[in-house]
Amino acid sequence: MINKKAQSSIELIILVGFLLFIFIVFVGQIQKNIGDKAIEKKNILIRDIVLNVQKEIILATESSNGYYREFKIPEKLINEDYEIAIFNNFVYANTTNLKYAIAVDIPNAIGTVNKGINVIRKESGVVYVNQ
Repeated sequence: MINKKAQSSIELIILVGFLLFIFIVFVGQIQKNIGDKAIEKKNILIRDIVLNVQKEIILATESSNGYYREFKIPEKLINEDYEIAIFNNFVYANTTNLKYAIAVDIPNAIGTVNKGINVIRKESGVVYVNQ
């Protein structure tokens, strides 16, 4: 009789341990998926910011002299700092932890892109950003 009670206790412990293991694996997979979605969202947002800057510069390039426009770039990227710059006819953006970076080709533009309000204008066939 005592032997059967001990066997039942061991079986219950094994069953509970197995279910706990399955639960931990399941929660781990959910956490991994949430992390992947956050990374994907940051990549999409930083790509959108760079493409918006590219569109603004192309619009200014195609416009006539005297073109003037203000556009805004977000200060932070989902509570994370990032950098954005124009260098060698490319717009570069990357996060401070350097996990994400993107570059897009632009026509000739002089100046720098800042987070916040930016001013873009065209004079004498040259596009100026924040100058």
